[in-house]
Amino acid sequence: MTEVCGRYVIVSADEVIENACLVFNERIVRIEKERGIQDNTIVTHGLTSIHTHLGLYPIRTTLTGYMRLDDWVTRYVWRWEKFLRKEPELSYATAVLALSKVVLSGVTAVADMHFNEDKVAEALLKVGIRGDLSVAIMSRGVYDSFEVAMDENVELAKKYGGSSLIKIRLGPTTPRLLSPHEFKEVVDKAKEMGVGIHTHIAEVPEDARFIREAYGMSMKDFIEFVELKTVNTIIAHGVWLDPETELALAHPNITIAHCPTSNTLLRDGVAPIKKYLDKEIRVGLGIDVSLSYSILDEITAATYLHLGRGDLGPREMLYLATVAGYQALGIGKGIIEVGETADIVLWSIDEPAIDPVIGLIASGRVTQAYVGGRKIVEEGHILGVSSEEIGEFEKEVLRYFKKCFTA
Repeated sequence: MTEVCGRYVIVSADEVIENACLVFNERIVRIEKERGIQDNTIVTHGLTSIHTHLGLYPIRTTLTGYMRLDDWVTRYVWRWEKFLRKEPELSYATAVLALSKVVLSGVTAVADMHFNEDKVAEALLKVGIRGDLSVAIMSRGVYDSFEVAMDENVELAKKYGGSSLIKIRLGPTTPRLLSPHEFKEVVDKAKEMGVGIHTHIAEVPEDARFIREAYGMSMKDFIEFVELKTVNTIIAHGVWLDPETELALAHPNITIAHCPTSNTLLRDGVAPIKKYLDKEIRVGLGIDVSLSYSILDEITAATYLHLGRGDLGPREMLYLATVAGYQALGIGKGIIEVGETADIVLWSIDEPAIDPVIGLIASGRVTQAYVGGRKIVEEGHILGVSSEEIGEFEKEVLRYFKKCFTA
C-alpha cells in the first residue's frame, strides 16, 4: 500500500477535500480526512490529452501564428513526417522527449495519432503512462497507399492488444485524405476488431467545403455514411461544425478533442465548446502540437478563450482534462474515488491558495505521479528516463531536424 497526503485533495473539478490522504495499490483503497497537512501540496487525479502528435514535438516552434493549417502542413509537417517514416528510431527519441514535457504537466494518459506508433508505444512503456495509439491512415501524403497505412494500424493492434498500459484504435486521418468509402472501411474494421476511431473533422472550413465539392455530401451526410457513431470515436478539433453536424455528434460514443493552442496558432478559429456541451456533445482537451506540450497551458488557454464565450472557467477545463478525458479513453471515471484506478498526481504550489484549482493552474509543479499505483515521477523527475538519456535524445533529434530542413 502507498499513502500520499495533501493540503488539498481535488476529488473532481467541483469537489475539494482539505487535509486528506489517499491510500492505494493499483486502485484507491480509502480516503482519510482531517489529517492536519500543513504544506502546500495538492493531490489530483491524473490528467489527459486526448489528441496529441508526439512525433511533431521537434517542429512545434514552426507554429508561428503566421501560417494557416494547410500551409504549415505542406511546408513543415509532411516533410518531417516523410523523414520520420525513414527513421523509425527517431520516433522513439522524439516521443520520449515530448512525454517528458507531457508527464510533468500532470498527464497520465495520452491519445496519440502518428507514424511509427510501435516506437511511440515503447516510449510510453519506458515513461510509464497510459497510451491510446492510432496510425494516421491516409490514401495520399505520407503513405504510398491507404492499404499500407491500414495494415500498419492493424498490426499495431495485434501487437499491443493485451497491454495494460497501451490501447489501440484506428486512425482515419481526415475526410480530406480518405474517400468516404475508405473512411467507412476503417470504421467497419474498427467495429470488427472491437476498437475505437481517432480522426480529424472540421478543423478548418476547407473540410466541409472539400467533402461537398468532391463527394456531394454535407459533413452530416459523411458522418452518417461512415457510421461514425457506431464506434467509440475521438474527433480532433471540431471547430467548424454546422448545426446539423452538431446534432449528429451528440452521442455517447463521440468526444471532441478541443485543442486551443494549436487552433489559435494555426488561425483555425475557436470551437464553441459551451454550445457543444449544452447540446450534450462530449468534449475533452488535447495538446495536439503546442509550444510547451503542457496540458496546464491548454487549460489556461482554454480558460482565457472561453470565459467570454459562455463563462467556462478553470474548473470546467479541469473537468475536460480529467473526467471527460478518462471517460473518452474508456479508462475510468477520472475522479478520486475508492475503487478507481490509482492514476494520481501530487503538485507543489508556491503559496496557499483560496481556490486550489486556481493555485494548481497558476503555479502547480508535479512532484510525484502514479499510474495504476506505480510511481513514475519522484521529486519532479521521471523515474524511467535519466537526465543523461534526455540529453542524448535532444542531441539526436536536433541532428535529424537540421538534416531534414537543410537538405
